[in-house]
This record gives sequence, structure tokens and C-alpha cells, in this order.
Amino acid sequence: MSTLSKSRFTAGLQCGKRVWLEIHAPDLRGADDAWREVLARAGVEIGTLARERFPGGVLVGHEAGGFDDAVAVTARLVADPAVPAIFEGAFESAGARVRADVLVRVGPVGSGAFELVEVKSGSRVREHHETDLAYQVAVLEAAGLAVVRTHLLLLDREYVYPGGAIDLAKLFTSVDLTEKVLPRLLEVRRRLAAMRTVVDARDAPAVAPGPQCLAPQRCPFFTHCHVDGPEHPVTDLPRLTPSQLGALSDLRIDDIRAIPADLLGLTPLQVRARASVVAGGAVLEPAIAERLAAIPLPAHFVDFETFAPGVPVYPGTRPFEQVPFQWSDHVLAADGTLTHREFLHDVDGDPRVAFAESLLAATADAASLVVYSSFEGEVLAALARELPEHADALLDRRARIVDLLPLVRDHCYHPALRGSFSIKTVLPAFVPALGYDDLAIRDGLTASLSHARLVDPTLDPATRAALRAQLLAYCARDTEAMVALYRVLGPHAHPLESPPPF
Repeated sequence: MSTLSKSRFTAGLQCGKRVWLEIHAPDLRGADDAWREVLARAGVEIGTLARERFPGGVLVGHEAGGFDDAVAVTARLVADPAVPAIFEGAFESAGARVRADVLVRVGPVGSGAFELVEVKSGSRVREHHETDLAYQVAVLEAAGLAVVRTHLLLLDREYVYPGGAIDLAKLFTSVDLTEKVLPRLLEVRRRLAAMRTVVDARDAPAVAPGPQCLAPQRCPFFTHCHVDGPEHPVTDLPRLTPSQLGALSDLRIDDIRAIPADLLGLTPLQVRARASVVAGGAVLEPAIAERLAAIPLPAHFVDFETFAPGVPVYPGTRPFEQVPFQWSDHVLAADGTLTHREFLHDVDGDPRVAFAESLLAATADAASLVVYSSFEGEVLAALARELPEHADALLDRRARIVDLLPLVRDHCYHPALRGSFSIKTVLPAFVPALGYDDLAIRDGLTASLSHARLVDPTLDPATRAALRAQLLAYCARDTEAMVALYRVLGPHAHPLESPPPF
């Protein structure tokens, strides 16, 4: 018998084939290791802090005998009225299992009643949280536990850490969801029974690709399920909605090239993407060259790297606020010369002051700061709030920002983008000689995790030197990429096949 868990049940709600693959063929998942590691780290830290709100609680660890031993330990704690709360209690019934974040004993002594508390790193209640709790209650009650209330414990994103000890009463906010969870129990039990049949089957269910591939999130098995599809599937259309995908499926259209030019409902961006795919090459509207030509020089092409701790560690910051630790700056002068400057905070401690002061000094002569996305502007605004002594200068730099992302998105397309306007995708599409595959660090999440290792005082010198070089190379590539796009797409464009003119 295959075992269902909370995450697998959620996967099954999206698609029966997905939950079967999660259990029987997990190696077919797409790459998401960096995301999963970041979320796991944040979850462990936040969950550990949340337990401090329940004095006297007992943690059910990862017992030597595995989940079965954890179930036995939990049963002993449930039966002991002297235990006020149980953390990570393990329960299993009819092939479905759960680890409950917090179970708080309520009611008269000996009543055996509990309140279920689920700890989340989010800041607001979402519908899937109610289903999440309903699944847990269904399993807990089937295992014989009496659950009388359900609460969601969320982070308060408005909490500003003043320094010193974390104020747990202000860091967390509790929401009673009992009245919304109980009406979902009957449907959850029905879905659990149906899902048992699916996952116990020898073969994956036959589920045709459709809107469920994208909602409520892009399925991690998307590539596996679409491997035999057309060269340019309609799912490559940028900002494709589930309703649009459903309408195209009804018309039996699965290839972008088969979409009629006069089909109603396509956005201008999707029309441009279709034209590019049909033409088999780049579409560059004249406005992109005009907009790039209007960027004042000297232009500083800047990129920031940050980390975002779930529990704030520096005074003045909020939960999951982006803390910048690195910048790269390629400076394009009016005469066409290019210079590069960079900063990396590589010691333990708050990097914000050193980051801000070094950036302000490097960009003092900037007529414009060129970025790719709104991220850098948001970081500058946050720094201005937290560093009042530098607020005016930081906001001045923010006012000089020119964002390349909307310029590219609104005027350019290439079939190789496949719906994505990430600079990691855009760069090799328009500048084939330049990409990220030669780098050890290729994305911001990995950079954040690498920085956490870099500032560890116990790290050996050789590893520290290697990490530092890798971080500098990655951030520099982002700003080098922007300069390359500026030159390739601008008024004096070089051929798309040419290497970047550095």
C-alpha cells in the first residue's frame, strides 16, 4: 500500500497523475532543489521558534525506528495528561499519515481533546491552508484523536525586529479556522478514499495535459508529461492562463503555430510571441531601439544579490525581508568605454551599511541605473527606510532607475524564450555567445545559500576563496548580460549571432 502524506494529498488535488508520480516516480520531477532547500530551512527555523509559544510541549523526533516508532511515541504522549502540547506528533490511518506541527491539550483534564495548530511562513490565510488543516483533522480523527479547534499560526510581516530577543507575541499571529475547516472534512475524506485507489494502482492514470498542468501552480512533472508534444506547445505562450489553455484545448490546438492570427482573447504579448514562433526567429519592434537610445549616459548597469531570513536577524528588518549583501556595476560611459566595479560582504554580520555606502560611492556619477526587474528599486526603497542617514541618496539612485525587463517584454520576442522573460533565458536567446552554463552559481537562490556558507567563520580558507570567486562571477554575469542586451537590441545593434562587444 502506498502512503499518502499532506504534500502528496495536495498534489493529488491538482492531478491524479501527479500524485501517482510523486509516489512511484519522484525522479521525474523537474529541478527545484534550491527552492526546496530554502523553504525547508525557513520552515525548520520558524517551526522551532513557534514551539516556544507552548511551554512544556514535547517534541516527537525522528525516531530510530522510523515513522512507526514516532507513531508509538506520539500515542504515549497523547495518553499522558501531564503533557500540555505535542510537537510534530505522528499519526497514520488507512494509508494516510501526518506530522502535526502543534497539538495543544484543551478542555478538562482527561478529556483527550486537542487543538491543532499549523505553523506557516506566510502572512495571510489562503484557501489551500483550510484544505491542509482539513486533511490533517481527517487523518487525526481517523486515528482516534479528538480535534476540537484548528488554528493557523502565521508570521506578521509588519513586525519590525528592534534587536535583542524576538518578541514571539508580535512575530506570530494566530487565526482560528475551525468554522472553515470542519465543513471541508466530508469532501476531504471522499477525496482521500478516491486518491487511495489511484496511488495503489500499478500504472499511472491516463490524464491528458490541460489547465491542471498550470494551476494552482506549474506541475513539477510538467516536462515529463509534455515530452512528446509539439515543438512549440501552446503552454509556451507567455502569461498563459488556465482558462486560455482550456479554450485552446477545446479547439484542439496544441501548437503555437496552429493558433489563428485573428483568434480573440490573446494579449499583445501573446500575439507577438505567436508571430515570432511562426516566423521562426526574433521579433524586434523599432520602439526597443528608441527606448534604449533614450537611456542617459553614463549608465550604470547594476544587479543586487540578497538573502531573506524568515526570522529577522538585523534590527529594522521584517520577516523575509530581502537583505542585500552583493552588487555588481558595469558602467557604460558616453564614449562607449566599459568599466566594472563590485562589492561582496563576506564576513558575518549586518551587510546593509557597507552595501549602501559602497554602492552610493560607485554610482555617484550615474545618469541612470539600469536594472532587470523592479527588484533593485525595492531593495533601495527598503534600505532608505532602514538607513535614514543615507535615505536621500538611496532614493535619488532609485529615481534614476531604468528597467530593461518591461522594455524587452513589451517589444521583443524569440522562440527560445518559451514564455519566460528571465534574464537567464533572454540572454542566450538574443546573445547566443553569452549565457550562464559556464558558471558554478547560476541563480539567485543558489547565490543566497552560497553566501550563508561564505560567512560561516568555520569555513576553510580554500572553500571560502572558491565561493567568493563564484559569487563575484555570477553577479558580474548579470550586469554583463544587461550591457550585452543593450548593445544587441539598441540603436547600433550588432548582429544577434555576434559575441558581446566587450
